Amino acid sequence: MNSSLELRNIKEALKEAKRDETVGIRITKLTGNDTVAFYAAEIDGYKRVGAHYHTEGIELYQVVEGTGSIYIGLPKSDGEVDWKEPVAVAAGDCFTVNAGEVHQLVNSSSKQLIIVFVCPYSHISTDRTVVDGFSE
Repeated sequence: MNSSLELRNIKEALKEAKRDETVGIRITKLTGNDTVAFYAAEIDGYKRVGAHYHTEGIELYQVVEGTGSIYIGLPKSDGEVDWKEPVAVAAGDCFTVNAGEVHQLVNSSSKQLIIVFVCPYSHISTDRTVVDGFSE
C-alpha cells in the first residue's frame, strides 16, 4: 500500500513562505486541496493584516504563537466598515470568521504572531475584498 500522506512542518513551511503583499503577511498552505486547506501565516511584530472579507465560507483560526487583536466588522453600503470592539488573542485561542465579516489581525508585540487557519482556497485566490482597516 502506497501512502499519499504529505507531511509538512509549520516552522519549516513558514521559513520558505513568501510575503503576500495584498494583506501583508507570510502565508503557506500546509495541507489540503482546491476545496479546503489548512494554512499557516506569520505576522511580523507590530504589523497588521490588511482588512478584508470573503463572500462565501468560513475561516477557522488558532493562534499558535504570540499575541494580538482580531478586529471584526461588517461592510456598509458607503464602503465604510461598522467595526466591533477588538478582541485580544494569544497562543491557544481559536475563533471563527464568518462569510461577509471584515477581519483584520494585528500583532501587538515585537515577536512573531503565528496563526493556522482552515478556509476554502478561494479565500486565498479569488474571493477576497480588501477594505480600509480599523483606525482608532
